[in-house]
Amino acid sequence: MVSDVKKKLDAGLISKMAERSPRELIRLSEKRYREQIAEVADRFASQFPKQKIILLSGPTSAGKTTTSHNLDTELEKRGIHTFPLSLDDFFFDRDQAPLMADGQPDLETPELIDTATLEKCLEVLFKEGKADFPIFDFKLGRRSDRVWTHEHDENTAIIIEGLHALNPLISGRPIFSDALRLYISIKTEYYVGDQRLISTREMRFIRRIIRDNSFRGCPPAETITMWDNVVRGEEKHIRPFRTNADVWIDSLHLYEPALFRPIAEPLLQSCLTSSSCAEVAESLLEKLSYFPPMQPDGLPSDSLMREFIEGI
Repeated sequence: MVSDVKKKLDAGLISKMAERSPRELIRLSEKRYREQIAEVADRFASQFPKQKIILLSGPTSAGKTTTSHNLDTELEKRGIHTFPLSLDDFFFDRDQAPLMADGQPDLETPELIDTATLEKCLEVLFKEGKADFPIFDFKLGRRSDRVWTHEHDENTAIIIEGLHALNPLISGRPIFSDALRLYISIKTEYYVGDQRLISTREMRFIRRIIRDNSFRGCPPAETITMWDNVVRGEEKHIRPFRTNADVWIDSLHLYEPALFRPIAEPLLQSCLTSSSCAEVAESLLEKLSYFPPMQPDGLPSDSLMREFIEGI
């Protein structure tokens, strides 16, 4: 069982490094993250091909997509091919979502995932070496008429990524009995002395505000408004199962607040005139102001941070 204890980071030290040695801060941050990915790849490779599947779970804006790509790169170095599989493509049509107390559809529930089809696709793949996989059309809110076909061989592993990958409704299926279970989130918080400045959830919130605005057509006020529902979904469907992971990856990059400040400030400032969002926006602006603004010069092309500032 992985530890749920959060780590503390000296915000003052990070602020000074962001101002005086930004490239060194980037180097240390990337090294900190990539060492975790390499350790996971070593662990999986030592059990392959007995272990064929990696289940990668985590809350919103944890960095699952980039981590899946980086795991693929590390496993290729060890002679193991991979193919990624997103649980999102196994959603039932959106109009089948149960309703919450306020009458809105509950899009956070794992019950929206068609686990029977997921398991059947994998069984066919392992038995016949080839299977058709569904594609979910998010614009239409339903499964597409198209499918994509994957041909499999014994030297290929599968990385299954999704919010609910560790939920027993998925991970408890017999086909995943030998899977390596990974949980990714932010596990480090910024402190000034004994006072917490930025929590793990607030850091993901800032990531989400930036990404939603830039790549999902969702303005910051809308993201702020829906955040409470997102958190409720995490508390009910994701967090209870995080300690069942074999490995917990801390996706925090030390320089995040400095990098995000010049991007997030105008977005949050646009919310200051909204009675429903102003208090939250003002609080996040105050927290980010502790760090000097930093430009993305020197970020590696495959940095996890590019998932939020470039939408990869």
